[in-house]
Amino acid sequence: MEVIVEYNDQKSFFAYRSNYLIVQLCLALIGLCGPAYAENDAPDEVPLLETTRFELLGTDCNGRLQVTIKAYEMCQSQNGNVTLTDDIKIVILSNKVDQEKAPIYIQANKLLYNKEQSLCIITGNILVSVPEKQLTIRTEQLSYDMKQEIIFTDLPIIIAHKSYELKGIGLRATRDLTQYTVTMPNGIVEIDQAPVLKD
Repeated sequence: MEVIVEYNDQKSFFAYRSNYLIVQLCLALIGLCGPAYAENDAPDEVPLLETTRFELLGTDCNGRLQVTIKAYEMCQSQNGNVTLTDDIKIVILSNKVDQEKAPIYIQANKLLYNKEQSLCIITGNILVSVPEKQLTIRTEQLSYDMKQEIIFTDLPIIIAHKSYELKGIGLRATRDLTQYTVTMPNGIVEIDQAPVLKD
């Protein structure tokens, strides 16, 4: 390797090389001083808190455990929205001491909580089960309106019970899954009817 240096008012190879490095260094500093997010992004969606191996224990006002939520990763934005990803596991317990209600287990791939709308959306390979009632629900997306306490979806759904399997597109259900409506149902369901009282 041969380096030629001329001294007749011409800059050497080393002078050009050092100017090139100074320009790169200045561009890097400008990049670091700029905003961390693009101008199009809403500043409210900038992550405020991120963690892995997330676990939440929710209690009522008397300190009784109502819900447990586990996820591999959690991200909370400045506007209060929360995203949970990877291996979501939710257990909803009864909030009444005098009523023995079965716990509800939910598994999913992702959970999105919109604070402004009080809406919780879970997506991806959802399995809702109530083992005590031998009831399972499978779908790709479920939403929970926290103000109205209604679970709903417009996607295909399969509800399996110990005595029937019901398929449909769309669901509206109460929070505890004791009452639900399936849109466009398909399947056979046997319903025990109470005897009619006669005069």
